Amino acid sequence: MTNRNFLLFAAVSLLSFPLISNGHAQQPSEEQIKRILKRFPDADSDKDGKLSTDELEAFRQKFLRSRQRNMRPDAAEKPTKSDDAELNKTITDINSRFKNVELKIFEWPDDLHQKLGKMTKLAVVTRPVKTTEGKLPLLINLHGGGQRWWNNTLQQQLEIAAQLGMKRGYDLAELAGKDLIALDPNTAERWNADSLDTMLDFVLKTFPEIDENRVYVMGYSAGGGATWRWINQSAHRFAAAAPCGFSGGSAQDDPKKLAQLPIWSMAGGEDGRNPAGIRKMVARLKSAGNENVKHTEFAGADHRAGGKEVYNTAELVDWMLGFQKTKTTE
Repeated sequence: MTNRNFLLFAAVSLLSFPLISNGHAQQPSEEQIKRILKRFPDADSDKDGKLSTDELEAFRQKFLRSRQRNMRPDAAEKPTKSDDAELNKTITDINSRFKNVELKIFEWPDDLHQKLGKMTKLAVVTRPVKTTEGKLPLLINLHGGGQRWWNNTLQQQLEIAAQLGMKRGYDLAELAGKDLIALDPNTAERWNADSLDTMLDFVLKTFPEIDENRVYVMGYSAGGGATWRWINQSAHRFAAAAPCGFSGGSAQDDPKKLAQLPIWSMAGGEDGRNPAGIRKMVARLKSAGNENVKHTEFAGADHRAGGKEVYNTAELVDWMLGFQKTKTTE
């Protein structure tokens, strides 16, 4: 990944401070400076362990130039095609590190893509390396991200993820080593439950090897919130779900609709309001009669660290596979 793309994503998620606003200097806090030094040691050009006003301004200007270049319309809107050589090389590199699963790029047909809102044309489908017989379960993973993340192409997202240690559904499938198909769709805006239902209709029709009674969905951060919205709309479609790293939904949601759906939610213990929100969500579900709901908090983990922990929890896949739509107990 280029230094420009990494600097853009990390700086936006870390801070956005104006040193000069309307002609008046504004100094970042000591805590912000510490975070800058930790994430961007090159900003300390004289290596004295501090950041002078000149060093801060130089860092800010570099950040702004990176953002302006990255947010040009042609960069944000240019799609990545399935025959893109760079993307295919990235997928090949990932496959070379995996032993249990194989990734392939899947391109939604044009007529379907028109019905998928802002979902991008490409998705990643992961299958077991070894030959299997019979129908396979499907694990759908919904990625997180914000506006600037969604403006990146799939290739750029994969590069950023590699730099930051971010994981997706295929990483969990590789770690678990189970016989299943994993689907990582991609979106350029907030996930939409109607579009996801349309996508799943197509997937189940197109891939007859998928067991419709063993469809699972998970997501982290914005993907966790999307998982929650999707199962609230279409709980009957899933055998189990894992909405993770989000605020726990609204108190106005009707937990009775999810009383029969096994749910395992996770969050970092130091992830702002998310752990408390998830605890409340779990309590509402239990009060509604859900006997297969639980949550995990990763001690000391912030939002990013919590995401890494979720996709390093192979037990989650084992737990999900213990359920199917006609079976509601472990």
